[in-house]
Amino acid sequence: MTRKLAGFGFAFAMAELAAVCLPPLAVLPTAAFVVLILLFCALRKHSFRPAAAPVLAGVMSGLLWAFGFGMLVVEPQLRLAGQTVTARAVVMTDAEASYQDGSLRGTLHLVQMNGRDCNIKVNCSAFPAAEPGDRFEATFTLQAISSDRYRQSHYADGVYLEAEYTGGYAPLEPSGSWIFGLYRLRQRLSRALCVWMPAELGGIEAAMLLGDKSRLTQTVEDAFRAAGVSHLLAISGLHLSLLCGILAAGGRKWRFFRPYLAVQALMTVFYMALTGFPVSVLRAGIIYLIALLGYALLQPPDLLNSLGLAAVLISLPNAWAPCDIGFQLSFCGVLGVQLSGRLGEWQRQRLLPEGEDDARTWRYRVMERALRILEAVETAAVASLATLPVLMVHGLSASGAAIPANLLTVWMLRPALILGLLVLVAAALPWLGPLHHLLSLALSVWLSWQYALVRWCTDLPGARLYLPRRYALLIWCVLAGLGLVFWAKRRMLWYIPAAVTCLGLAIVLGVTMQAGVLRVLMVGTAGNACTVLIRDGQAVVLFRGGAANLNAVWECLAENGAPAWTAVIDLRQEKQTLDFSEASMVVELSRLQGQSCTVCLADGITADCYGSSDGTLCVVQVDAFRLAAAAGQPDLPAPVYVDLLCAAGSLPDCVSADIIMVNTVSPRWLEKAETVVFGGEEPAAAIRPGKSIVLEEGKAVAVQ
Repeated sequence: MTRKLAGFGFAFAMAELAAVCLPPLAVLPTAAFVVLILLFCALRKHSFRPAAAPVLAGVMSGLLWAFGFGMLVVEPQLRLAGQTVTARAVVMTDAEASYQDGSLRGTLHLVQMNGRDCNIKVNCSAFPAAEPGDRFEATFTLQAISSDRYRQSHYADGVYLEAEYTGGYAPLEPSGSWIFGLYRLRQRLSRALCVWMPAELGGIEAAMLLGDKSRLTQTVEDAFRAAGVSHLLAISGLHLSLLCGILAAGGRKWRFFRPYLAVQALMTVFYMALTGFPVSVLRAGIIYLIALLGYALLQPPDLLNSLGLAAVLISLPNAWAPCDIGFQLSFCGVLGVQLSGRLGEWQRQRLLPEGEDDARTWRYRVMERALRILEAVETAAVASLATLPVLMVHGLSASGAAIPANLLTVWMLRPALILGLLVLVAAALPWLGPLHHLLSLALSVWLSWQYALVRWCTDLPGARLYLPRRYALLIWCVLAGLGLVFWAKRRMLWYIPAAVTCLGLAIVLGVTMQAGVLRVLMVGTAGNACTVLIRDGQAVVLFRGGAANLNAVWECLAENGAPAWTAVIDLRQEKQTLDFSEASMVVELSRLQGQSCTVCLADGITADCYGSSDGTLCVVQVDAFRLAAAAGQPDLPAPVYVDLLCAAGSLPDCVSADIIMVNTVSPRWLEKAETVVFGGEEPAAAIRPGKSIVLEEGKAVAVQ
């Protein structure tokens, strides 16, 4: 194994990820199984194979470090849960507006607790409004972080507790830490960058160049996400490599070659700190610093070894770091690009003739240009496939337009970054005011073209794909397994037709299996969620709540292939005015006033609607199944029997259901339920025609 450091680093990070994600009782058997497999590979044919030694060492080191980190760092903080403390807190840079007026939510750094110095980060959902870097003293009640999908993300940021603000606010002197000095510098640079640009385009440039996403609109983020190029808005290795390429040194015989490398290293570290050390920049910065060290020592850098070392360095301060989605996407994306590069080298060796005479022929030049185009397409495709399992595991959507969108827009990033740097230089010198205006205009025109291409890609067929998570992961594993088999047999030329055939069969089978299946999703505020019904490209929404729930519905529809919004059943009694203009039909149950009606919502889906002064109820009929959603306590003359009830904050007395689904694990009416209660943050069920109801997401929280 020529890349021992790469094997050790990847095994170290994967072992940490497994140790913190698997149930405690499953960690040791899984680790023992992996170690036995590695030992078998190392001792096969009665001879020790050193190739497996770095991987084995990485697995053992990762497991030991994960357990040690949990015992020494995490457990002492978790023992504080349940205590009420008086603490001095520093507002961190991720603070944003909370659901309560005049308050913020985000991370607080507790530096003193009950008169004793400490170093603890907590997540607080509501605390008095302040600027990042401000300090205050207050009383907090500490609790363990809820076991939801955001728990691992909090742990990856070093946050293991939630703090509820209970009062006693007393402002203190602001913190003088360099972190907040750089944060304020980033804000000043962002304002200077956007002063002569349209707000929408200025937000794009601030995110691309400075990592400031506070100016991004939801429309822009949705467009880049739907096109599969959201990585352009997050500072990553692509941005850092482009910026560092501007400052690339000359030949190694240059007199000031090594001092210039040191200047590049300092500027790289400064840029990493300026952007707030996001994990993608941290990974890229470490790799670039290793490359600079190699150049200084006249040694060629190796990307995979550098990547393995970066994985170890990022994972050492926090064993939960590999759980961060940015960590996983960053490393998987780099591995995908590296794999596509190896594929391109193999293609050139096989398809391009060797020799100077052959290189001068028109056939050689045509073939070389064709291979360049093919390599660009392959890079986008392989990188997208490499990050697909991460997106699926975290419940995010994939884009079918990722390949054309990357080909059309990624090359525009470098000019945008250079123009942004020139705008900042011109803004820093008052006598260059006219040039500042001119450069801002040029940058705005360039970004408007790029954004127009992104929006055009979002309108392409299949841009918003719905991929069943488990099925998509299964197909990805099958394709990856086939690739390993063909690579071991040295028949990679036959892998492409085999993979295309397998993928085609999987798509046909998946479409056939999903035909006629009604998916029932609960999204929005905990305990008062909306119910979204999706079937064969049509969506029906049983609406409760306010503007936050409407935004959650929009996100849900976007992540599930953007089906046609055919109907809205408005269950609210006291309501604010919301925009349902995208729906073909809106039924307001509050107007029924003791009456009932039956409406056709979509093909094969009908609804019986009831309204009274005490509450509303909608019973949806799908084939032989009945599901219901209610608000309040509707007054009905006779009880209603349904197969599935999508419950809210109250349980209607007039409805009897075989299964109750709610988007929380501890509803107030839990003891009142007389059947199975299925809960979670975003529970989901599927009704298969003529068969049964399958509960897909969530867990049983009560069985009476």
